[in-house]
Amino acid sequence: MEVFSTRGLPPKLRREYWNDAICEAFTDLVTDFVIEDDFQAELASCPLGDLSYSRVKTTSSKVSHTKYHAAKSTDKVFLLHIQLANKSLNSQRGKEVSLEVGDFTIVDSSSPYSVAFDDPIAMGVMRIPCNALLERLSNPEDMVGCKFYGNKDVSGLLSQMLRGFWNQKNAITNDMVNRQLANNILDLLVTSFQGQNSHSISPNCIRKERYLQIRRFIDYNLSDPELSPTKIAKVFKITPRYLHQIFAEFGESRETVGQYMLSRRLEECAYQFKDRNVSQLKITDIAFNWGFNSMTHFSRVFKGKYGSSPRIFRRKSPENSN
Repeated sequence: MEVFSTRGLPPKLRREYWNDAICEAFTDLVTDFVIEDDFQAELASCPLGDLSYSRVKTTSSKVSHTKYHAAKSTDKVFLLHIQLANKSLNSQRGKEVSLEVGDFTIVDSSSPYSVAFDDPIAMGVMRIPCNALLERLSNPEDMVGCKFYGNKDVSGLLSQMLRGFWNQKNAITNDMVNRQLANNILDLLVTSFQGQNSHSISPNCIRKERYLQIRRFIDYNLSDPELSPTKIAKVFKITPRYLHQIFAEFGESRETVGQYMLSRRLEECAYQFKDRNVSQLKITDIAFNWGFNSMTHFSRVFKGKYGSSPRIFRRKSPENSN
C-alpha cells in the first residue's frame, strides 16, 4: 500500500505535491482548497487486479477534472466515489449527486466533472478501466451520475465491502485473491445498477447482456472439468443452439463457446506460470486446477497458443528467470 501525505511539508509545496499524487492515482485533476495556507491531505492506495482502490482524507476543497483534462486523457476510466465520512457533491454532465456516508456514484474521465467538500472528508475512490466494465455491461456510461445508496439492496452490500476494506490492514496480499476480489466488486456494481434501473432495453441489448453474463459465468467456473456448452445452456435455461448463436453474434473473432473456454483456461494457466506466488505448484497441478484432465492435450494446445511447451514458457518467464 502506498501512502502520500502533505503532513510535514511547507504550505507552499503542499498543493503541487497533492495534485501530482492524485493525478498519478486517478486521472488528471486539480484541487482548490478553501484555506490554501492551512490544508492537510492524505492518500492511501493499493492495487486490486486491474483496478486500484484509494482512500482520500482532506480538508475542505473542490476537485475538478476540466475540459482540458478530459481532452488530453488517453485511457478512458471510470471512478467510483464512495463517501467514507461527512458529505460531498459530485457533478458531471449536468447531474449533481450528493453523497452521504456509504453512498457512492460513478464519474467518467472522458468528460469534465467536479467533487466539492464543504467539510473535512474521507472518500474511497476506485479506478476502473473502461474495458473491465464493458465485459459486464454493454453501455457503462449509463451508470454515470447515478446515486447508489449505502443502506439498501445490493448497493448496500457493495458499500459495506468497500467501507470495511480499510479495516483489514493489508489483509489482501495474494495477487490471485486481489483479482478475484476485483471481479466480485465489479459484478456487484453492475448488479446494483441493473437492480435499480428497470428501464426498457432493446432485444439486441438483452442478448448482449446475456452474452456478457454467460462469459462471466464461464470465467468463474473454468476450474470445473465438466463445464460444457450443454451445462451452461441448462444453467441459463436456454437451448445450446441459442447459446452458440449468442456467441456467434457477439463473440470476438466469431469464436465458439468451446474456443472461448479453452482460450480462457490457457490464459489463466499462463498467468500462474508467471506468478512467483504459486511457483511451488507443479505444471500438472495448475493445468488440472483450471479444468484440464489430460496433460497430453494441455501441452499440445498450450504450445499452439503460446509457441512453446508449458515447461519452457514457465522457465523463460521474466518473473521466474531471476
